[in-house]
Amino acid sequence: MNMFEYYGLFREEHNKDRLTQAETKIIEYLFDKYLPAEGKVLDSAAGEGTFAFRFAERGYSVTAGDLLSDHVEAIRSDSRSQMLAGTYCASPRNLSQFESGSFDIVLSLGPMYHARTKAERETLVREALRVLSPEGYIAFTYMTPFAMTLGQYFTAVRTYNNLDKLKAFRKLANVEKSHDCDMFYGMTLDEMTDISREYGMKILTVASTYGMLYNMVGEIDAMSDEEYKNFLQGQIATCEDPFVARYCMRGLFIAQKKQLDLFD
Repeated sequence: MNMFEYYGLFREEHNKDRLTQAETKIIEYLFDKYLPAEGKVLDSAAGEGTFAFRFAERGYSVTAGDLLSDHVEAIRSDSRSQMLAGTYCASPRNLSQFESGSFDIVLSLGPMYHARTKAERETLVREALRVLSPEGYIAFTYMTPFAMTLGQYFTAVRTYNNLDKLKAFRKLANVEKSHDCDMFYGMTLDEMTDISREYGMKILTVASTYGMLYNMVGEIDAMSDEEYKNFLQGQIATCEDPFVARYCMRGLFIAQKKQLDLFD
């Protein structure tokens, strides 16, 4: 399954489980904590507009784009689309339609863990930084290699046909070595530090947004309102713990653009 088939089939914006809702709440909490209260926002992988509309409703000037035309059409057909400064359909790796320094905030929620080579990841960062104003902010989501390895391990364990199980364990060995699984790439904290140093970003936070509980969606949905409230508070309270961020399923990286000097 490729990326277009994946998002066409699962349509992440339509997920209503409480774990997905918790992830949205954690991202909102981190945005409120680290991003400025106003400015021009480019949501370069907007999906169906979850965060683009959130920023627009708060008074930001928001331009929303996505690689998938179905997502862009969904944004344009939304009654809130008139709140946006613009929409477009293009890859976040190519923002040539925008002048350098055009935005105060660039969001890239998803593309980084679909960028399976270092060159692709660096292209995403370079383009985001190019269109950012001096001291602007970049935010991208990531997946961790630990979570990908664990997920493939469970797939192998739950496979009962002997030949399929052997193939699954061979794939597990490759995932553990390459940090690459299907259309996804797991990025380490060391890689984030290295790319930040190379391209001039001051890291503000690296935080977990979707922990290791993806096998417990049913149990979380079955919580009482009070239990879920406490669960959400616990997720938010621990999301920036380095241990949690290192091993989460998905996380959020937020950094500020800085001017490079002779010592960088």
